[in-house]
Amino acid sequence: MLIICSCKQKNNSASTTSATQKQPLDTADTRLANDLSIFCINQIKTAQLASKKASTQKVKAFGKETAQLYTQLSTNLNRISEKYNIELPAAATPASAKKYADLSAIKGASFDHAYLLQMLKQHNAMIREYNAAKNIQCFPLKLFVVSYQSAIIKQAYATSDLKDRTP
Repeated sequence: MLIICSCKQKNNSASTTSATQKQPLDTADTRLANDLSIFCINQIKTAQLASKKASTQKVKAFGKETAQLYTQLSTNLNRISEKYNIELPAAATPASAKKYADLSAIKGASFDHAYLLQMLKQHNAMIREYNAAKNIQCFPLKLFVVSYQSAIIKQAYATSDLKDRTP
């Protein structure tokens, strides 16, 4: 079965474009896609760090699982971005890079706690952004958000639970 989806533009000038031409996303949709991309980049990078540096096997395993989940999300988001000509960030923001550097300087059980706390804060911020993005114009992006919102919420709960069980 073939499903054809498109993203609407705010203005109707795109109605004369050919069906093969890529349509740009609405500004809010582009911002959400960029934020999601940065979120995935941050999650992958910090999860990979945790999978190597954590002091407990549970946190190391959690980091590995998290990196796999967000790699999958990032891959799917990149497919949408290619289809709709969105240029997603290739790297984390300077603020994110500083948080990563600060986190990588922490050692032992303090690292585990700091990593899980940072993950929880980032997940909660992304959940708030998902909830605020009610009027997504691009159907594939909306489908992506709906599909992965529950995964991000489950990840937030798992992070909180592991944080509470980690000394």
